[in-house]
Amino acid sequence: MNYTRTILAALAAATALCAAHAQEAAPASPEDAVASPEDAVANEAAVEPKSVHEIVDEYLDAKGYSEGENTKKDGSSFYVAVGYGAIQAPLDSRSYTDSRVNAYNKAMLDAKAKMAEYLEISIRTETERDYSEGNWGGTETTGDDELSIDAKVKRLIMAKLDKEIQTEGLDPNETNGEARERAARKRLNSEFYKKVISTAAKAEITGMQVMCSFEGVPSGKKGEIGVVAIWSPKLQAMAQSISRGGKLPSGVGKRPVKEQIPSDKKVLLSTFGVQQKIDENGNLVLVAFGQAGAVTDSPQSANAARNKAKMQAMAAIREFAGETVAVTTDAINAENVEEFENAAESYENVSAYSEKVKAVAESLKISGIATIKNWEAKHPLTGNTVYGAVCTWSPDSAARAHSMKRTMDAAAAGAGAARASQPVANPNGSIQGQGADADEDAF
Repeated sequence: MNYTRTILAALAAATALCAAHAQEAAPASPEDAVASPEDAVANEAAVEPKSVHEIVDEYLDAKGYSEGENTKKDGSSFYVAVGYGAIQAPLDSRSYTDSRVNAYNKAMLDAKAKMAEYLEISIRTETERDYSEGNWGGTETTGDDELSIDAKVKRLIMAKLDKEIQTEGLDPNETNGEARERAARKRLNSEFYKKVISTAAKAEITGMQVMCSFEGVPSGKKGEIGVVAIWSPKLQAMAQSISRGGKLPSGVGKRPVKEQIPSDKKVLLSTFGVQQKIDENGNLVLVAFGQAGAVTDSPQSANAARNKAKMQAMAAIREFAGETVAVTTDAINAENVEEFENAAESYENVSAYSEKVKAVAESLKISGIATIKNWEAKHPLTGNTVYGAVCTWSPDSAARAHSMKRTMDAAAAGAGAARASQPVANPNGSIQGQGADADEDAF
């Protein structure tokens, strides 16, 4: 299978940026070694597309990582959190690209919520069981704190009784509830059970980056973005340097950061968030990836999409510096069973779940963010153009930006603004041009 066919099949079924790592690590089976090309094609058609969850699990297994605390070969520790977010927009929507970005942000928020719960979580439970035989001739009252669950269950019970009454040809609206009472007399026993679980967590999450991001769009279903996020003391130190300043220790140099940015646009399409890299001088550099879609096909809309992609990348750097994450969850499970004289039995269940995650990164002045790459590519499924931006930040770039700002502020002090000349527009025809090239030896 050629590379293009692989990418399209993966995006149509369950694409993943880093799935290749897991696939390469998986040993080939003896059957694969002797299978003919015809068998390989037939087997491929029969394979059920993997979900993003399955691909993430395979990636972690291939790396030897698990959710929670992990240890490197050198003995240093780091934390892994996994998150998922659904792409809610339909494929034919112009907003599909932005919905993909939303899905990534939801996935990262999910990972940070798990990190906050790992740091500290408050857990409350309440369990109740009531059993009765015969008819006690009334309905017990409940307090306001139990009204939400008990009211739901009692409404189900009453609906069940109304149905039984109508089956016998009686009027469920008969005055004084006489019909209900007659139906209730037939009840031999009842059991009511409920359990309520509530959790809450709140923490300042700093220095959490994307280790790898995954995109999957199963045929005929909504797509999903998955992220494997990590935290380490080294990332924490980098995050603190954004808000507090200062230099970080350098190490062994690698390639220039620009050369570490993927050149394959298919890879860039599934790359989101911040990653920390080491430049040729051994210095740590944050690299942030942003994406956005254009509202129309106009040049203005395309330029706006490029700016929005840059904003997404800058926002990722700000969030890496630290944000307050609050998580609350509530789960309710309740059931009611009744037995009647005619050996009939009724069963009703009430289950509910709610989750709220909120992350806030207050305004923070950051100097030295630079855009090192802009790209655009057609999404293989929608055909819409995705606009991307790659931004970098490092303590060194922040120091240079601060120095430039001081120089400009000093030069601008007391100076009047120079009056700029206005270009003459030619309303007829079209024009393409390039201005004079600067002398590279002069700057």
